[in-house]
Amino acid sequence: MQRYHSRIISIAIMLLLFTGALPASSLSQADGSDDSFLDQVFTNDSFSKRTLVVELISSDIYDFNGAKANRNISLTVTNPENSYMDVYLAYYRNDKWVVLGKLGSMGPGEMKIFNYPVEFSYAGRTTETDRFGVIGKVNGKYLSNVVSVEENWVQYEKSLKQTLSVFGVISAGTLFGILIIVMAGVYVVASQTKHEEVAGPGEYTLKTLFIPIAGMRPLSEKIANIIVNPFFWAVELVGGGILVFLILAYALTDIRADIGILVFIVGGMAALFMPIIFLVIGWLADYYEREPFRFIISMFMWGILATVIAFFINTAFSLFTGMMVSAGLSAFLLAVFVAPVVEEIAKGTGLLIIAGHHEFDDTFDGILYGFAVGMGFAAVENWLYFASNASPVAVGGLTEWTYNILYRSFLCALAHGCFTAAIGGTIGYLKARTKTRGYAYIGFFLGLPIAIILHATFNFTAYLDAIMQTAFGLPVPVFDPILTIGATLVYVLVGIKLQKRIKSRRNNENPPGPEG
Repeated sequence: MQRYHSRIISIAIMLLLFTGALPASSLSQADGSDDSFLDQVFTNDSFSKRTLVVELISSDIYDFNGAKANRNISLTVTNPENSYMDVYLAYYRNDKWVVLGKLGSMGPGEMKIFNYPVEFSYAGRTTETDRFGVIGKVNGKYLSNVVSVEENWVQYEKSLKQTLSVFGVISAGTLFGILIIVMAGVYVVASQTKHEEVAGPGEYTLKTLFIPIAGMRPLSEKIANIIVNPFFWAVELVGGGILVFLILAYALTDIRADIGILVFIVGGMAALFMPIIFLVIGWLADYYEREPFRFIISMFMWGILATVIAFFINTAFSLFTGMMVSAGLSAFLLAVFVAPVVEEIAKGTGLLIIAGHHEFDDTFDGILYGFAVGMGFAAVENWLYFASNASPVAVGGLTEWTYNILYRSFLCALAHGCFTAAIGGTIGYLKARTKTRGYAYIGFFLGLPIAIILHATFNFTAYLDAIMQTAFGLPVPVFDPILTIGATLVYVLVGIKLQKRIKSRRNNENPPGPEG
């Protein structure tokens, strides 16, 4: 599919965002064109008679070795009328002819050569035939004809596959090796960490991981133990696996199978890497009362389950609203008003359940657990983006894909963790106080609006960043990074303060013995 892009002013973009009046074609008009005829849509019947004399003088086959390339479409057009004629170029897309721009004007009986610049972009197909319509407007009637050009992306696909096979696979293997080493270190630290066994001796053994100590424990803790059990993790992984399979199937519809599988594998490893690294850092930061790692895994797994739940609800909303409003408005409503509510409720429910366990007993625990849920959610969501929505085909090449991987792996992953940490932190704040411990569940309802507002603000500022980048040529987003980095720094500072309090409390509970 070809794309010819022009600069759009910010007011126009805001209009598109709030009205959803998206352009009908991905090929934009040339600058300085007559605006009275542009973006009009014609049916096939308008080109059935082919009464205009048109000849393609540029090549009818274009070979490409990059994701994007500019080419000039050169045509000779003959005016068969005895009046002046305006000539326009249209493009056939989605069973419609959409006017792209004005080629020029012609005198009576004149033959003239026209050139129109087009940017071709790789759309996942090795070859593709494009149909361009030439329309002559004269004396209130239209004359037309059609020319075709073929895109050949064999060389680019060869280069793309080679790069993914070598650098991509090596990078993915390196990241996997680092994760193996990191998780081995986590195992060593976790196995050496001693925990207070409130439920009874041997509470945190391999056996009790599968069959927890029940005894006289509260019902809320028994329910919490369900989602801490590896059998429940398996259920969550099955749900996540179904979603990942759907991601793969969707990715393969837009790209050659062998390239699509490479994108899926490399993108998947990139999606998992930073969330796991962030998660381990957060767990290690809980220095004085480190949580059993099984709880961290459980919350990460719940994040995966939350992704599955949110995916289907968000998709249903998108399909429903898509029948009533334009695609642009539907996407905006989903991103700013619906997805934050759906996703934070889905993520926060896991925190509400785990709050019934005695191990969840202070604000830092809540922040950590909420962050863990966000990391699980971000891992699967990023996989979806890297393999489909923001694949090398969707974003226009490997350079842009790499940028998206780095951006989402750091900022978007941290953002999801910060959103849900607000719910966990609020629950933990109530649990840490004797007078409010029995009402800790209220923290879910107090923290949820904070998480939703943060999430909605993040999504809205993503639109603002797109406006700034398109209208003013800013090379990188501004608002989202400021919001995410700012929120992360707040949590870091709060975490440092909480760790100092935990250290002080433990010193008071266990004062050093007399010397000598």
